[in-house]
Amino acid sequence: MHRTFYIVAIFIFLAGSPEPMAAAAASSDLTVSWSITITSKKGGDMGIGETYNGGVETFFAGAGQARIRLVSLMRIQSIFMSSGNGQDGKFTIVKESGKDKYVTSLTGKEWEVYNKKYAGAEAKLTDDTVQILHHVCKKATIVLKDGKVITAWYAPTIQEPMFSRLEPAFTGIPGLVLKYEYVYRKKTISYTATTISRNPISREIFAVPAAGADSRGR
Repeated sequence: MHRTFYIVAIFIFLAGSPEPMAAAAASSDLTVSWSITITSKKGGDMGIGETYNGGVETFFAGAGQARIRLVSLMRIQSIFMSSGNGQDGKFTIVKESGKDKYVTSLTGKEWEVYNKKYAGAEAKLTDDTVQILHHVCKKATIVLKDGKVITAWYAPTIQEPMFSRLEPAFTGIPGLVLKYEYVYRKKTISYTATTISRNPISREIFAVPAAGADSRGR
């Protein structure tokens, strides 16, 4: 008798509490933010680079969709990706500067052409480690065809393939890059992860703005 009561009570509790199950289903969502710092040699002129210093880049991924958003003094820029059209996916670039908004849509093939400078990049993986946000990260050195070198630290325990689709420089890196830096015009540009979250993401985050009178689409 008591055993039957316990079984019925557990069934009623589970049937009336869908929220924990929904939260578990959404646990695959991922949000990561990086802070951007730009430094130059002593006495060097930061120029337009100063407008990106202190900026924030955020990556969102969930349910076959992904987005990278850059917020800086110069502009707000987002790149949206949807894998709904198969392996190639669909990409949309949205740039906002003041009241102006420009929207560009690309197929997977067009996205590859857009990022052709990263094609053929060589990555050297090492056993050097550093801890970032409680994750043990390994070091990778990426050399592009034009000779530019990117030093990256990645967490093998975090796997998100859509990240490397939005950031093609990291194709082939076996984990999520939590820190990277490179030199551009005698300035060192660094991206360092500041937060990682598995909390459910609102689907509105992945809503691509419609092209309007102040937008450019293709």
